[in-house]
Amino acid sequence: MLVRQSKNTFIRSYFGKGYISNQLTRFDRIYNETGADFLHEISRVPQSVDSIIERLQVLYGNSVTHEALKAEFLSFVEELVQTKFLVIGETTEELDAKDLDFSYDMENPKTMVNDFTQHSKDVLDENTQNMMLEATLRQPRLNGIQFELTSRCNERCIHCYIPNAKKNSGADMPFEKVKSIIDEFADNGGLQVTLSGGEVFLHKDIIPIMKYCREKDMMITILSNLVALRDYQIPFLKEYNVSTVQVSLYSMDASVHDLITTVKGSFDKTKAAIEKLVKADVPIVISCPMMKVNYKGYKEVLRYAQSIRCKVNVDVIMMAQADLDTNNLANRLSVEESGEVISDIIENNADYRKAISEMASFSSMMYANYDNFVKLPLCGAGINDCCIAENGDVYPCAGWQDMVVGNVYKQSLKDIWDNSDKLKTIRGVTQGDFPQCLECEAQDYCSRCLVRNYNESNGDMFKLNKHFCDVAFLNKKIVEDYWTKNKS
Repeated sequence: MLVRQSKNTFIRSYFGKGYISNQLTRFDRIYNETGADFLHEISRVPQSVDSIIERLQVLYGNSVTHEALKAEFLSFVEELVQTKFLVIGETTEELDAKDLDFSYDMENPKTMVNDFTQHSKDVLDENTQNMMLEATLRQPRLNGIQFELTSRCNERCIHCYIPNAKKNSGADMPFEKVKSIIDEFADNGGLQVTLSGGEVFLHKDIIPIMKYCREKDMMITILSNLVALRDYQIPFLKEYNVSTVQVSLYSMDASVHDLITTVKGSFDKTKAAIEKLVKADVPIVISCPMMKVNYKGYKEVLRYAQSIRCKVNVDVIMMAQADLDTNNLANRLSVEESGEVISDIIENNADYRKAISEMASFSSMMYANYDNFVKLPLCGAGINDCCIAENGDVYPCAGWQDMVVGNVYKQSLKDIWDNSDKLKTIRGVTQGDFPQCLECEAQDYCSRCLVRNYNESNGDMFKLNKHFCDVAFLNKKIVEDYWTKNKS
């Protein structure tokens, strides 16, 4: 019998543990000791179970019999086959036939799923992210990078956190430099690469870059407005098994969308590209930030997304510009307008209602182990991921462009990650540094974010904006009122 990873599965070794993740099911698991040893022997190349057992027998020696080792390995494999992490069969053709590929015709495509709870005979910790985060606090490990391949952009969106001046003088990172950074990232166990800009499809080498990321076994996400996407590029997105393409669609009214992008005709191009990608079975997630000019049209965007079996990500709290200019916030929703959107979402989006009814609350996690919780960071920025710009500047995250922690033209990525004093400072910020939030009644409905604080408060990451708090309290009231009204 042959065994290999599924095409959507990624295996890494972190902190002496075996880590496996599936970009199609969105499941992931961490294994200690024997499980980690088993994962280490499985790859994308089909291998016979007997050859793997022979290598494991050398590792374990006489501590376990051949029969017992094979039985334990087969049980391990069967569990991961059932959950789509692995495929087994007698021939490579059988393996390929059994392997799942993303399709909008699937009963439950990942573009519509909000609940990725795992079902297994084993006891599983669903919050693998927190486990990884706790481990990286002891030893920060770079797991993901957002790669701004170009600072050029073909739109000038009125809400964008990237200053227009940067786009106006934009440039691309050369392909050879991109490759060298991906090489270093891969050599250090990196997993997730988000390709963005500017507008990523303006980079002439975007297809070779995607191909190279695939050759280095990276999970690829793309952020784009799709205006510059060309028909000949679409089959490559499928071939290179891109995890997700996230695209901004602001309204189903072309005039409103184009008003936000400030580019006439952008709506028609973006919508056409979305539908071509859906036809090609490339997974799409629609991003629809809410502003004064478009918030009345949320329901139409939601209905459109549902008609093509996609999800919509909505944000009612806009980020100030990365140069600390807050002029773009003139487009931000008022607290009352934010409430209208939140009410629309909970009334019209069944997936959202299901997600909030089943999510683990901030407060429950906190009180389960308060002493441990207050030592945790607010997010993974600068702890397990970072952003690299086209000029080589490295930021803790994409929005934090005033906080340059190093430059890959002057230092290695590893040197920046291990030795940047600015990153060390950010890593030292914990939940406990916001005591007022730990005691807040609206903590489960809050979108606290260091970079939002920083950009909006002239570089003060600890200063909480009253607007964020007011929206959180209103969100809490709307959700609780909804459940009270709809109790069965």
